[in-house]
Amino acid sequence: MKVQTIVLTEYQSNCYIVTVDGIGVVIDPGAPDPALLDLIGNSRILYVLNTHCHPDHIGGDDFVRRHCGAQVFFHPDDQPIFEFFMGKRVKPDGFLYDGQVLEVNGLAFEVLHTPGHSPGSVVFKVERERTLFTGDLLFAGSIGRTDFPGSDPRQMVRSLKRILALPGDYTIYSGHGPATKLSVERWTNPFLQDLEGLVGGL
Repeated sequence: MKVQTIVLTEYQSNCYIVTVDGIGVVIDPGAPDPALLDLIGNSRILYVLNTHCHPDHIGGDDFVRRHCGAQVFFHPDDQPIFEFFMGKRVKPDGFLYDGQVLEVNGLAFEVLHTPGHSPGSVVFKVERERTLFTGDLLFAGSIGRTDFPGSDPRQMVRSLKRILALPGDYTIYSGHGPATKLSVERWTNPFLQDLEGLVGGL
């Protein structure tokens, strides 16, 4: 599995091009940047996969679809957010659901529904590579915000616990900032030390 990263938008959002032998997906294309097409090159992109539908993660969805013929997918709980920022003219090609698996040239992307940052936030787990694409759920040394419309601190805690309960270690590619390891975050991320405290004892 080859993972290429490009940072897009003023919010420094990570976009990932994930390929196996020239076939793959684009995760969270935040802006219609020609540099993204340069990275894609001759790769055949089957899907645009959104971890969630905040504008700094979906701004390049239709751009990649038009240039690469890819299909756009996200969780249906984020459809109102997608339509608010993209308008009803731009529509997804399908939706992602918890437990769904997308096969891409022998590589399996499993969808984990992890609401909290947004209602339809998901993590993509690639078990063969022991890799997680966490979007804005979990970062190196931090976690996603829960003060946006549709955010829910209680759900955020449940989603973080779900990821922390995964056995063994995983490489984490998040929506912002550097890659990290789940083992590192378990031991050093200050926001994970007292998850119940995140909801203020509510």
